[in-house]
Amino acid sequence: MSILFKFLSVMLTFPMLYVAMDTNLVIKKDLKILIVGNSILKNEPAPEIGWNGNWGMAAKTENADFLHIYKNLLERTKRYNSVDIKFKNISTWENDFNYDLHQYDDFKSNDYDILVIRLGENVTNNSKYYLALNKMINYFKTKDTKVIITGIIWENDEKESIQKKVAVDNGYHYIPFKVFRANSANFAYGLYSNKLVAAHPSDTGMLLIAQLLFNKTIDIE
Repeated sequence: MSILFKFLSVMLTFPMLYVAMDTNLVIKKDLKILIVGNSILKNEPAPEIGWNGNWGMAAKTENADFLHIYKNLLERTKRYNSVDIKFKNISTWENDFNYDLHQYDDFKSNDYDILVIRLGENVTNNSKYYLALNKMINYFKTKDTKVIITGIIWENDEKESIQKKVAVDNGYHYIPFKVFRANSANFAYGLYSNKLVAAHPSDTGMLLIAQLLFNKTIDIE
């Protein structure tokens, strides 16, 4: 069975994820996107916890994580000459806001059309999160970059409100994740023996994240 056929089968199985919009508008530009995230974006193999992949944690295959589905969706619209997505796991920064952002200079060199902020689950220093998140975003973006901030998959009203406030205060685009958390099938519960791995998105959850990002991207770009 081809990857495309499998993907279309999943889309038919979860039709509620599709939002009708004019994706046939041909823009003919090179779309450049940077996604910064955590283990949900990519995690190297960690066999000690039962994770052997090198992609978004808990997805069964690389093509099933949200990054690859998101890119596939954008490319299939034929709106763009090319879709170039750079990505980086910056969970070290999530855990320590004093981390030197210049360690990510390799990902700052492009003038990105869109910067996606898909993280927050690992943040513990809520009191400094608002200022730190603003600083990190400004490090990666240019004046013309459109910023998308998503909600978090593990419910935390305080962190969720901080991320939303950063978006509202700066005119960024926010994607709430209440719809994600409302369905336990979006988590990999029962698929992995390690509870931390299982608390990550299942293939169903990865598809939802990708669809939400795709819808927002088509809406703003």
